Amino acid sequence: MKTRNKILTGLVLAVAVAVGSFFAVRNLMPAATVDAETAPVVASEPKTLVVGTMWEALPLSIQPRRSRFFNESEILDTLVKLDYDLNPVPGLALSWDRVSPTVWHFNLRDGVTFHDGSAFDADAAKYALERVIALLPYAADLLNISKITVIDAKTLEIETTEPFAALPNQLSDAITVMYGKASFDADGQFVSPVGTGPWKFVEYIAQDRTIVERFDGYWGDKPVLDRIEYRYIPDHNSRTLALEAGEVDFVDNLLPSDVARLSADEKFNVYSKPIAGLYYGAINAGDKSVLNDVRLRRAVNALIDRNTVVAGALDGIGEPAWQFFAPQFDWAPKVTPHAFDVEAASALLTDAGYEKIDGTWQKDGAPLTLRILSYSSRTEMPAITEVMATLLKQQGIATDVQMYTWEGMLDFVKRGEYDISVVFWTPEMTGHPDLHLKSQFHSKAGLNQQFWVNAEFDQLVDTGRTLDAGAERDATYGRALEILQQDAPIIPLVHKVYVAASAKDVAGFRVHPSGFFYDFKNVSR
Repeated sequence: MKTRNKILTGLVLAVAVAVGSFFAVRNLMPAATVDAETAPVVASEPKTLVVGTMWEALPLSIQPRRSRFFNESEILDTLVKLDYDLNPVPGLALSWDRVSPTVWHFNLRDGVTFHDGSAFDADAAKYALERVIALLPYAADLLNISKITVIDAKTLEIETTEPFAALPNQLSDAITVMYGKASFDADGQFVSPVGTGPWKFVEYIAQDRTIVERFDGYWGDKPVLDRIEYRYIPDHNSRTLALEAGEVDFVDNLLPSDVARLSADEKFNVYSKPIAGLYYGAINAGDKSVLNDVRLRRAVNALIDRNTVVAGALDGIGEPAWQFFAPQFDWAPKVTPHAFDVEAASALLTDAGYEKIDGTWQKDGAPLTLRILSYSSRTEMPAITEVMATLLKQQGIATDVQMYTWEGMLDFVKRGEYDISVVFWTPEMTGHPDLHLKSQFHSKAGLNQQFWVNAEFDQLVDTGRTLDAGAERDATYGRALEILQQDAPIIPLVHKVYVAASAKDVAGFRVHPSGFFYDFKNVSR
């Protein structure tokens, strides 16, 4: 019979201690006591929106954050877009047809121009995709394109290296934005973003701000606002303080500790919605880690109560993750979820040769100790990591937690010098299972830095990407996801809930489930 431990007072206190150092406590005057003289000043003119961001927008490089700023700010468009249910819908391509297992035709919009006045057509789309594939190896792996042919001005033919049913979904990824030729110099190197989106790039001040302005030649509905300033404010407390002081109009990636306070303050709007995003522990399944034993990987999964992670690290702002894909996305097959089960974990550890002595799991006189790495630049990461480690320690597994920059953590991960790295990914962001199953967990994937190899999983993922939506695809991916659950190279922890806030006079903002699309063209003040 399974045993589910209650969250006792000692556990709650331990979790509180673990995360306390990551959340600043600030004394604020009640809203009712703020008079006209002390009220925040207006951050900007009514036609300008000032946005405080956690990440620096880097518009003069094609590579940072997989170029996502160009898409999330809508400087550049993609051929295919995702609606608010993550369904593929027309972007710069009005429609698409799979004319053979490996050949697609994309029918392009007429009358679209780039910010420099040049025309968007099939030649321009071919050039943009070929430039991206040439400059970014990740794009080549993502798209599997063998040949691009211009049929006529409004018809683009794409031939893939293998049957690839996921291509339209992948063409919604920000890596595939349509760059105008003016974006590149005479040598074909990227210099500045020139796109077809509703906003055009104006100015970049390093470590400070990036400015875009409305493009009146945009092919769709024109933005209401004239100008958006993205201000780089990496400190999480400082971003919220900037909103409260009236220095910015909108902030994202709020600390959980700030959400309740801002929600209760009538001067602000708070936006909250589950999105495509997962915090998870990537497990080193290679020879350098004790977790190369699947029994230990399963045991670790069973010893972490995700409800406690959400409550203790995020003040309840998140969804407990017992599987890789969030269950609200209908296109992802359902799997048998993990469960918090101390008895099952104890049996697995015992079977692997460990015994619990004085509350600590040991083998041959040495305690089971896991080296856990993460990075501090993302708001919630330190707290999630510490709560996870605390829960393992409470169950008798020692931990060595080390926080780095993202790049610093990756240095150790690539060398296999870790047991668990706590990371964040957006696995559902293209509305298809292929992207992250192939790029993160396939044994030949460049991003498989967990040294996990499962031949059946590889074969299923390779097959799934060739199949159209339907029962066969669901069964194929369903089996692949069950293997991911049972072989346990990851610890799903929290499905992300996106939280942002704005001044009260900001209207029209909606949280997009991709988590990487502001849609400020529909915002007014």
